[in-house]
Amino acid sequence: MTNLPDTKLPDTQLSDSVVANANEPRGMDDVHKNEEFDVEINGTLGKPFVDNAKMSSRKCDVFYGDKQAIFDVNIDIAQNEILAMIGPSGCGKSTYLRVLNRMNDTIPICRVTGEHKLDGEDIYAKEMDPVLLRARVGMVFQKPNPFPKSIYDNVAYGAKLHGLTNNRSELDDLVEKSLTRAGLWKEVKDDLQKPGTGLSGGQQQRLCIARTIAVDPEVILMDEPTSALDPIATALIEELMTELSAKYTIAIVTHSMQQAARVSNRTAYFHLGKLVEVNDTDKIFTTPEHQLTENYITGRFG
Repeated sequence: MTNLPDTKLPDTQLSDSVVANANEPRGMDDVHKNEEFDVEINGTLGKPFVDNAKMSSRKCDVFYGDKQAIFDVNIDIAQNEILAMIGPSGCGKSTYLRVLNRMNDTIPICRVTGEHKLDGEDIYAKEMDPVLLRARVGMVFQKPNPFPKSIYDNVAYGAKLHGLTNNRSELDDLVEKSLTRAGLWKEVKDDLQKPGTGLSGGQQQRLCIARTIAVDPEVILMDEPTSALDPIATALIEELMTELSAKYTIAIVTHSMQQAARVSNRTAYFHLGKLVEVNDTDKIFTTPEHQLTENYITGRFG
């Protein structure tokens, strides 16, 4: 992890996430406006592979109908690391994130190819239940999305669905433990029956994190989890990510290079659907190996 100077690219509020009812990926045309910087990309530079991979992808291509959004992505995500994915809007980073827990399955025109594994197990095998996979590989979205239920029921929902507890006492303990891990217990312990939607934005996002970790996932995916939050709430989420990485593997998509520098162990730079470079975060923000990476982090485009 490293510190960047205060100067940074203007943050965009447009996410390259593809919502479940989308007909095509968003933002690709905006990226093509930067084609003057589209120098040749021959494979991925840096350190895309690790010895202790928790998740891995090989020859990953993603298509929306006839349009290809991801091109030949090859990468490992290490056990208990925080991997940050950065790049211009529409570059494919959120599309790739959704590959890792098969959220793209919800888009009829989306097709994913290649080999994708969790602890060596093919997550796209016919016998793999996507619902069970998403319990093992949880996701926190850009905007907090608490259920229209009580704070307690938001956290307990997954445990009830998957039968993780045997009685109310065990469920109570699980709710408390999850809210504590998410740094929210002290703030809501006397209001568990109040609606989760009544919390502040930062509290709602931590509630969603508590809901995710309540089913004891192995990997947590975060798609711009702080883009809608104020600086104080953002700092709390970033601190929480660092704490959670002791138990979980985390992959985060972010438009904030400062955030990537603060929280991640390695950073992956995407451009026009291609994985350009993966490296230790300190290196990628000080001595990047690819010209495109340098162009992006120095603000020449974004």
